[in-house]
Amino acid sequence: METQPNHRRPQPEGSAEGGSHLLVGGAMPSTYEISGALSVKDHFRHVHAQRFAETIASPANVYFATDAVAHALVLRIRGALNDTEVESIESAVAELSQKWARAGAIFQRVRYGVRSFVPVGLVGHLDLLVVLADEQTQLEAILRRQARILEQFMPSRRGLAARGN
Repeated sequence: METQPNHRRPQPEGSAEGGSHLLVGGAMPSTYEISGALSVKDHFRHVHAQRFAETIASPANVYFATDAVAHALVLRIRGALNDTEVESIESAVAELSQKWARAGAIFQRVRYGVRSFVPVGLVGHLDLLVVLADEQTQLEAILRRQARILEQFMPSRRGLAARGN
């Protein structure tokens, strides 16, 4: 896949790789980025991704790639965006995924350097992804508690130094 900055390139509609597309709004510091890959329906085409990118390209830089064989869409949207623009973009991504996704996916979001994850896709899959994320959070808390308990079994460093070890 090739990327061509600062201008649009026509892509072959039936090719295995639907091509890449980069819309650049100018060099600006990024306060927001969302990125991820989405499994899309068989009749999703590169032109659908292109239309989507054109609707939100004004406040942000949009990169996307499509693959007609794997039925996949990869998105990366970034820019120096205010809260209203971020909400608009996330709403547009949710709408796109509700219309075209074959399954749920988890996109990565970075806002002012803070990383988080956004579930997108089919509603039923989103519910399961949220449950899975909650389970992961609970598991991480349990593992931290276990580590603290196990540390209590370790001899202290002061005790080792006093014994000459």
